[in-house]
Amino acid sequence: MSNNGFMRLEQVTKNYKDPASDIYFQALRGIDLKIKKGTLSSIIGPSGAGKSTLLNIMGGMTKPSTGTIIIDELAVHSLDESGLNYYRRNVAGFLWQLPERNLLPHLTARENILYSMEVAGTAREERETRVKELMTSVGLGARMDHKLGQLSGGEAQRCSLAVALANNPKLLLADEPTGELDSETTIEIISYLQELNREQGTTIIVVTHDQRFERMTGQSYNILDGTIAGLRRSIDRDKEIKDWRSSQREEISVVNQFGQVKIPNRIRKKYKITEYVRFVEDLESKRVYLEPVDHE
Repeated sequence: MSNNGFMRLEQVTKNYKDPASDIYFQALRGIDLKIKKGTLSSIIGPSGAGKSTLLNIMGGMTKPSTGTIIIDELAVHSLDESGLNYYRRNVAGFLWQLPERNLLPHLTARENILYSMEVAGTAREERETRVKELMTSVGLGARMDHKLGQLSGGEAQRCSLAVALANNPKLLLADEPTGELDSETTIEIISYLQELNREQGTTIIVVTHDQRFERMTGQSYNILDGTIAGLRRSIDRDKEIKDWRSSQREEISVVNQFGQVKIPNRIRKKYKITEYVRFVEDLESKRVYLEPVDHE
């Protein structure tokens, strides 16, 4: 693994059994994915594509059926329950779509964060200072004594983010974090994640169907039918993206370990690529071109 490597998934599959028919189906069909340390990435796809299953596997909450998962030098796929508990408490943080999954409604914002740190084993003398730092960083310093029912949707999600960060995770996994929020609050949450990534170097992966994340993250992986079908990334990857509308992207296909590559539907339709393509080598420019051909 390279020095800047952080996460590597190789041929990860997940099979589920339908209890009504006893038939197995594949939610994930051989995921190959590499994520660099300190990057902000998104995984985007339609409902049923396998996004949440992939996130649960990366978070150590679901075991893969087959495949290798290395995160922060831990072989997550082979950890026992004790090892998974350590991983979930000390390496990964989780931000869910619904605040009810992040926050205990009978506790105040401050108490929710304290509870999270207590579970993670944070020293008592560090907790109060850390709570103030977290609530201030997400703009809720004046709302520490408010419960879930007293917070707006955006405030609740920002409080959820503070809870997710309570154990100083190296990896933050966010599952549709803006699915229930309006456009203005969505951009606000994205900005917080960008700031967290920039200032603390936290590796962040957002699983979503929201195309604004596709344009506001450095790289966005397209998941379709349980496989990573392609990648879209910022052309100027050294600059932070400020406006999702003007972000310029390039489209890249994924070549799996068998040499298979998926041609984006937009390209297939535009150039009338159907069953067969010819590889044309330009030796002078060292480029390879695809050319549609008739199999006859």
